[in-house]
Amino acid sequence: MEITDGMREKHKQLLNYYRKNAQRMQYHAFKEKGLLIGSGAIEPAHKDVLQERLKLSGQRWPMKGLQQMAQLRVVHKSKKWNRIVKLCQNAT
Repeated sequence: MEITDGMREKHKQLLNYYRKNAQRMQYHAFKEKGLLIGSGAIEPAHKDVLQERLKLSGQRWPMKGLQQMAQLRVVHKSKKWNRIVKLCQNAT
């Protein structure tokens, strides 16, 4: 197989990506700390936390409303809703 200029450029881009992101790819250290490193846990959470509420029939969300609803859903699903209740009570 002949190595083309395009292949060299892709190789260079890949190496640059790894150099730039090396600190974020310390998977062994993350696993030792008990952190999840794959997308397996995130994808079902995304469906449960966000899509279940935000993709109901006929709904349209402006970016600001979408962000606010996403934050409320995260708090609700993390079972820390009492924090929101306290914030609302303190605001009145």
